[in-house]
This record gives sequence, C-alpha cells and structure tokens, in this order.
Amino acid sequence: MQEQNAARALWETLAQRLGAEPGALEQSARSGDFSQVLAGLPPEEAARVRKVLADRDAAQKLLASPQAQQLLRRLRGE
Repeated sequence: MQEQNAARALWETLAQRLGAEPGALEQSARSGDFSQVLAGLPPEEAARVRKVLADRDAAQKLLASPQAQQLLRRLRGE
C-alpha cells in the first residue's frame, strides 16, 4: 500500500511539472509512447528526454545516478 501511495505521489508530482494528467503520464510510461507528455515540455527539454530514451546506455547511466537511486529507494520505502 505504501508503495502504491509513493508511486501515485510520484506520478502526480511529475504530472504537475509536465503539465499533464497523472493517469495519462502513467499510461504513456506503460506503453512507451511519451509523445503526448513531451509535447508539454519546452522543445530543448523534450529533445534531451528523447535523446536519453533513444540511447539505452544513456538511460542506464541516468538510472544508475545517485539521484535516481535515491528516488527508487524512496519509492520502495527504504
């Protein structure tokens, strides 16, 4: 239950920052189609996100960063 609440809070926070609906954002993440979400970002930021999503090594490097690891630990309730 705590994980679900943390995940819901994350989706809501991300949605606010991106100007999207939390449900739409989660659906985009599950389907892998971020075009609708990226449309709400400034063009420079959208281009950076697309570049990372297209480059497996860059995505893995991002996920291995201390900030991403901390966020993942918080989501797991650790």
